[in-house]
Amino acid sequence: MFQITMSPNQFGLLFSSAMAVVIVALMLFMSYRLFARNRRQAYRSLLTSLAFILIHHLLQLAISLGLTPSTPSLVFIGKLLQVYAFIVINFAIFELYHRRRPRTRLWFFGLLVVGLLIALGDILPGVSSTDQDWLSKMQSTPALDAFLLLLGPLFVLMFAPHIGQPRKYMSSLMIAFTMQIAVISGTYWAPDVQIFKTIAGLLPVFYYVLLFAILFERVVEILQSVYRSSITDGLTNLYNRRYFMGRLEQALQAGRPLGVIFCDIDNFKKLNDTQGHHKADGVLKQASALLMEETEGVGLAGRYGGEELVAFVIGTSAAVMQAAESIRSRTEKETIVTISVGYSLAAPGETAESLMKQADQAMYNSKTSGKNRVTDYATIAGNDAPESNKRRRGS
Repeated sequence: MFQITMSPNQFGLLFSSAMAVVIVALMLFMSYRLFARNRRQAYRSLLTSLAFILIHHLLQLAISLGLTPSTPSLVFIGKLLQVYAFIVINFAIFELYHRRRPRTRLWFFGLLVVGLLIALGDILPGVSSTDQDWLSKMQSTPALDAFLLLLGPLFVLMFAPHIGQPRKYMSSLMIAFTMQIAVISGTYWAPDVQIFKTIAGLLPVFYYVLLFAILFERVVEILQSVYRSSITDGLTNLYNRRYFMGRLEQALQAGRPLGVIFCDIDNFKKLNDTQGHHKADGVLKQASALLMEETEGVGLAGRYGGEELVAFVIGTSAAVMQAAESIRSRTEKETIVTISVGYSLAAPGETAESLMKQADQAMYNSKTSGKNRVTDYATIAGNDAPESNKRRRGS
């Protein structure tokens, strides 16, 4: 939010306009990259509002450098751009966190129309008005200035509780409100007091810095969310097989003592067939949550495929055995299914693939020897352990 002050020689206007152009240009570039990758309505609105703001500050910059004459029509266009940009950018910030609903769309277009009607009401001359009266009305638009002042508190009520960065957003609206108070004071109440013009000229820099911070943090959140979705399973929120195996390999290369736990839900196919996918998915989520809880802080949990859940625990053999047994017992007590578990401890030079195969074979032993039990691979290593590709999935 900003005020065009037709003072070409005023250094404050030149400084604030130049700084605003740089910051807004950076935000415009970020918004364009977001829009190019994902053509969401929020990014389109952000681009539109930032384009309004950039045009306005380029106009201010040209006026401060004496490249463009100061005219009442430019004052009016600048104020209208200011109102529209402020409305659009606040709705765009809201849409970075929430999709636009029909009620939100109604508010958006309603405020734009109200702003236009107020602006026209400010400048339309009376029956006996002269051209000079018309120009004077374009120079001074008290109703439009008051409307802009009221938008700040309105957006506090509408959007502040729903924005992911409420403190930054509230601070930006407080700066915008203070800025508009300074504009109104310097225009109508005390036009000879320089401090109001100085405040109105400098506060936009702080306002745009806060907007940039909000946008930048939201971009980081979006990138983190995209990255998270690329390494996790959508149903269980466990890490996917590829990421899990990569992390396991890294832990092995670091030489840390660890063990791999391989779990398979008992009679899962029967549950799926008799009670449906929804019930089976719910059970899978429950078991996954238990696995995450038991390995939090000591290891990593993942979904290997289907109803197969895996984890590695960093620590002694006793810690790995205790985690495996706790996973089995909690699943039996807290869900409607049981789980067969196998685990294997890493030996020097062990690879992730070989360790997973061992834990898989230990789990198969639990599955074929009665289910709902834990097997240590070391206890079957001397026997001819069955190949994992021979075992029956979902049994």
